[in-house]
Formats: sequence, structure tokens, C-alpha cells
Amino acid sequence: MIRVLHYGCPEDARRRVAFLGVSRSDADRLIGDLRACLIGVSLDAEPAEALSGCLERRRIPYARGTRTLLFSVSSREQVQAWIDGDGDAGTPLLPVRRAIERYLAQTFAVPCRGLTLDLSGMPRIMGILNVTPDSFSDGGRYRSPDEAVKRGLAMAEEGADIIDVGGESTRPGASRVTAEEELDRVVPVVRGVAAGTRALISVDTTKAIVARAAADAGAHLVNDTSALADDPGMASVVRETGMAVVLMHRRGTPATMQISPHYDSLFDEVLDELAARIDAARNAGIPEERILVDPGVGFGKRLEDNMAFHRHLADLRSLGRPVVFGSSRKAFIGSITGKDAPHRVFGTSASVALAVAAGAHVIRVHDVAAMRDVVRVAGAIARGAEC
Repeated sequence: MIRVLHYGCPEDARRRVAFLGVSRSDADRLIGDLRACLIGVSLDAEPAEALSGCLERRRIPYARGTRTLLFSVSSREQVQAWIDGDGDAGTPLLPVRRAIERYLAQTFAVPCRGLTLDLSGMPRIMGILNVTPDSFSDGGRYRSPDEAVKRGLAMAEEGADIIDVGGESTRPGASRVTAEEELDRVVPVVRGVAAGTRALISVDTTKAIVARAAADAGAHLVNDTSALADDPGMASVVRETGMAVVLMHRRGTPATMQISPHYDSLFDEVLDELAARIDAARNAGIPEERILVDPGVGFGKRLEDNMAFHRHLADLRSLGRPVVFGSSRKAFIGSITGKDAPHRVFGTSASVALAVAAGAHVIRVHDVAAMRDVVRVAGAIARGAEC
């Protein structure tokens, strides 16, 4: 795919292109003429060779990495001017313009079963409500549906815009549960929370039968850690119910995903795989405006991968869809701080602040009240007026 690579300064851009396999001399030429939008095009993609010709005619510096063609442009308007000036010869630049337009899209209105999730201002908070005995952080905390409903309503009062109800653990090494057991755990809680709050309700499941029952009970979104891949019927449920859907990137299954995960180029691979899942959702009849994406922190990721998502989360804007970010209490925070899951609130706060600054639209957390303040302060700083 064609994407815009996030960078904070020229030296940051130099490190990124070096990682992608660009020689030092080519990197010097590329960074010496660096413009606002650093573009990466897979060398396997159809436009790559034609784009090289366009760039050479325009005398625009470019470089080839191991698997990526790289160049920079000033703006979408500059690319459009080249297209207008080159006639048919400028056709290969059309997908570059569209890639920049996707990257620049930062506000969204997501339809959810007759309601709208407005993602045009401060990031929204998704509160995690696990009704499982074995989730990594809060498994077994809510021993009855009534206790879980009470906690869900409390999270809404604390500032959660979305309550995410999950009845099957997705922690590393977790085993699957039957649909019947998951239904018994989830449906009464969704119904109870829906009756007591105006917050949107999400169901964290990969099973179509659970998603449909949750919709009947009042859910508005499906948070699918398999990005619709585990259950062939899930896409139909999303399409027919009008629910929005979070497509999360995951390698393997919860039982296997943390057994030696590996990436040659994290963002190339994650973006390509998420783009393929977006295409699959659209091809199944799900309108694009109902799709959100999640990079899947901790789901088949190494420590360095999880940290890189914080530095370059803006790369996910190349998908043109709102970004959900869920790092709350996860193991990588424990690896850095040495704290166990219930004591990772300060580490989570740092992660959330960075994600907000990088442009995440929805923050998925356990500690709603504390993270509400983190989101407000980080968002206010990131969006503050120039002076």
C-alpha cells in the first residue's frame, strides 16, 4: 500500500528510512530535500515503477529500500498540481494524493445502530468490563451479572463514552470458551448496562452468535480481536445489525500469539494486514464509515513493537479510519516498570498520554476515572493554541 510515514524531525526520518534499507548516500539525498509528507510505496505494488518515472521527470529525489520506494512531497495540493500539469502521465500520482487525503482525515462520525460516535474532538474513553474468570488483570472480579452491571454504570459515571463487555479472555495463552458460556456471561450484562446508561456499548467477541445476541440486548459496536477472521458469520452480523466494528491486528490466536512473534518491518506488515481486513469488511457489505482499527498492542507483538506503536501511531492514519488504542495494564508496561497488572496505572498513564498526542481517537482502559484526566490533559496540550 501507499502510506505516509510519521516523523518528528529530520533525524527521526533518517532513522526510519535507514531501517527500511535505504543506503546512506540515498538517505542523505532524500533527507536533504525532505518535505512535509514522507511517502512509502511497496516495491511490490503496481504503481511503484510508474511512480519512479514520474519522480524522475519532476527531478524529485527518491530512494529504494529493501521493499519500499520512498520520496517526499510538500502537500496534497502540490501532488494535485503535478497531476493537473502532467495529464495522463500524472495518473500514477493519483493514489499518492488519495494516501495523503487518508492520512489527513482526523475527524470521524461513526454510525452505530442509529446513533453516532462523534470522533471530532477529545479522544473517547472505552471502559473495559471483563466478565471472565481468567482475564489477565481483572479476571473473576465480578462474580455476578449484577456486580458487572454496577461496575459498567459506574464507569459511565466516571466518564466512559463506551463500555466494552467481554466474556472470553484474550490474554496470552488463554483457551477458548463455548458460545453458550460466553452468551451466559455477556448478554445479561449488556442488557443491564444498556438499560441504565446512555453510553455506547461494545461487545468484545469473535463469535457471530454472541455479537448478534449482544446487539439484541442493546450493544452498538463489536470489538473483534480477529478483525472478522475467526467466524465467517461475523461480517454478516455487523452488516445486518448496523453495528460499528473495531478491526484489531492480531498474529495467531490468544493461545499462540506471544510464542516468538516476529516482524521484518512492523508498520509495513501491520498496515498491509489491517488494510486487507478493511477490504474484507467492505467486500462483505459493511460501510467503511462503520469501521475502526486497532493496532493490537500485546497481541502477537514484541516489547519493541509495542513501544514503536507509541512513537509512530500516526502511521495508522494512512488507513483512513479512526484508531482505537488499548495498552491498559498490559505486559509490556510490566516489563518496563516491574509492576504486576493491578499496579500499572502510572505506566498506563504514560502510554495513554503518548497515544493521545499521536492522534488516537478511542482509548481503551480499565481505570476510567484516572485515564479521563490523562486524556483531557494530554488532549488539551496536543490541541492547544499556538502562542
